[in-house]
Amino acid sequence: MKKIFATIALIATTSTFAAHGPAGCGLGSVLFEGKEGLVFNVLAGTFNATSGNQTFGMSTGTLGCEDAKSASVTAVSFIENNLTALSTDISRGQGQTLDAYLTLINAPKANKMELKKNYKNIFSGDMTAQDIHTRISSLIKM
Repeated sequence: MKKIFATIALIATTSTFAAHGPAGCGLGSVLFEGKEGLVFNVLAGTFNATSGNQTFGMSTGTLGCEDAKSASVTAVSFIENNLTALSTDISRGQGQTLDAYLTLINAPKANKMELKKNYKNIFSGDMTAQDIHTRISSLIKM
């Protein structure tokens, strides 16, 4: 068992530092960045999950877990995964999904009635989640 940990430590210390990949963010992904293949992804993911550093990184915005670009990506992902519920909430001007989205984009006190009034503009045509996020952001002037 000690040999396994020593091998992992050796590999980790020879890795380069940078952004995360398929294993998600966290110290394991930082340590194994630049290394490709299933083995390195599993090692990075396992290290992230077992050491508790991924939660720390997400909470503090460190270890490659948060930056301005990923905050936007998170909001767009939220819209993609909750499109129907978010659309319904915006059409009513209230709801848990809308509240969660506004909290996610750091605008919990945004004017929900303004979004309701502009429902057709937000969800018109063949919109992508990015388009919807951009339109909502411009309406609440983020």
